[in-house]
Amino acid sequence: MARRISSASRRSIGSSRRETTLLLGGTLVLLVVRLALARLRHGPILVADEVDYLLNARVLTGGVPGELSLAGFSHGGYSLLLTPLVALHASPATVYRLVLVVNAVLAALLAPLLYALLTRVFRVPARAAVPAALVAAAYPSVTVFSQVALAENLLLPLTVVWLLLFALVLDARSPGRAAVRAALFGFCGAALYATHGRMIVAAALTVAALPLLALRRRLPPLAAGAGLAVAGATIFGAHLLDRYLVSRNWGGHTASEIGTRVSSIRDVSGVLAIGRNLVGQTWYVAVAGLGVLVLAAFVDGGRVARRFRRREADTRTLVLLLLLVLSAGLLVVSVLSFPTVDRPDVLIYGRYVEIVLPPLLALALVRLAKREGRGRVLPALAVVVALTVAVAGIRAGIHPPRAPNRWNVAALPFLTLQLGPESLVGAGVVAAGMLVVVAVLRRRAPGLLVPAVLVAFAATTAVAVHNPVLSGDRAVYPGAWSSPAQAVQAGRIAYDRSAYDVIGLFVYQWYLPHTRFVLYPGTGRPPAPYVISSTDWARRHRGVPARVVWRDPGRDQAIFRLTRRP
Repeated sequence: MARRISSASRRSIGSSRRETTLLLGGTLVLLVVRLALARLRHGPILVADEVDYLLNARVLTGGVPGELSLAGFSHGGYSLLLTPLVALHASPATVYRLVLVVNAVLAALLAPLLYALLTRVFRVPARAAVPAALVAAAYPSVTVFSQVALAENLLLPLTVVWLLLFALVLDARSPGRAAVRAALFGFCGAALYATHGRMIVAAALTVAALPLLALRRRLPPLAAGAGLAVAGATIFGAHLLDRYLVSRNWGGHTASEIGTRVSSIRDVSGVLAIGRNLVGQTWYVAVAGLGVLVLAAFVDGGRVARRFRRREADTRTLVLLLLLVLSAGLLVVSVLSFPTVDRPDVLIYGRYVEIVLPPLLALALVRLAKREGRGRVLPALAVVVALTVAVAGIRAGIHPPRAPNRWNVAALPFLTLQLGPESLVGAGVVAAGMLVVVAVLRRRAPGLLVPAVLVAFAATTAVAVHNPVLSGDRAVYPGAWSSPAQAVQAGRIAYDRSAYDVIGLFVYQWYLPHTRFVLYPGTGRPPAPYVISSTDWARRHRGVPARVVWRDPGRDQAIFRLTRRP
């Protein structure tokens, strides 16, 4: 008997080591791939978003304020993480590459965090949790986000940490532990909001969950109070941080996030826009997940709904409920954010919701890899097809004036092109086809299901890395490009608004760390010894002697130095 137990124990230990090795190895591969991509990058390309975060970090280290009044406001949480890098006072190019290294590490952390969520909260066996966690962490947008200085890099792992902390709060066995865990949960929920404004949903859920748990006697009142106090203090601190950044980088004024979104429902056209966005963005979630989430909802949705109806308030059920409510809340915020379609990607905007897709995909893959549950393939396929027809029809009647921002739909499993009806139909066909493949594999070869999704994600990632990541980098930094710092070292520089170029105004600010930018209408003498404008500025201002000291080889932008009259 002892020999049998010893043999079983050895097999268990060996299996555990194999799973740990596979998890660490897969995490390392994801890290190396993203670091390798970072070596091909030169500087910010997703503007003004990236420059917002970078200049916020610069100001927080005592640097020169930015001129971001023409850009939307970005919260300071992610920038706080970058301040030690900016404080090194290395060249902007070096600091930017270090930012990408931090992003790659944050993205790599997603795999072990998802593994912990699956095994410790949802009690998934390690042999099933490891591949699901790795594939979900390889979701295409995670890799794409790692190549730019965006808050999503922090939101992705922090969201999973928030879910894990909620589970720890639910499972606390002593008042002391409950208070500490509730405080950490409160801090994490508020930190999510401090990182990006849309995460007010997470902050609200945090503040609502703690007293509800106390009322249901799942949490001591004092512990709930500790969590609320920490959450409140963190939110207040985030508000002070935001006010400081607005005063320094945005001239003291920025649009109200809540007011801007609520204003979209004031009339009939706004309500119709919400309906349009809801169809388009729900479709994006369905196809970006390759139909996996839709199929899992039909396979497992009934069982989950029954548990909710029976009020089986175990930890797994409550954590899943929190994740689903967060997903719905983010979708609501997203559909309210775009009352007008000024770019094709706005109709199917996915970036705001994508941070919850890795944990949802990990759970879906675990469930689908089992033979349990009815297939329900046809209803799931019908949903994907219906959404595709609807969104392609809507897109056929809309002709946005500007080109698409592919960063917001990075996991679209098709060539993005101009995001016309053809691209949307193509992505829908790919998702529908993958849904059928997954359904067949789960019945006949469940061991191949997760690898098949990984291959599909790898193909989508390759397309997205080509465009927008590498193509965008080449467009902003062509081979002959050099830093404008060689021409301007410090002082003030006027930017000509009449020759506005988004790269010229924002990217150049990052590469001129000691230079204060001021906006200039383009008429008369500039209010600074240097001016950035189109290359014909001197011809248009013959009465202002100046000479070109730097020219951007990739666009019609140049730096002029004003000279004295002879």
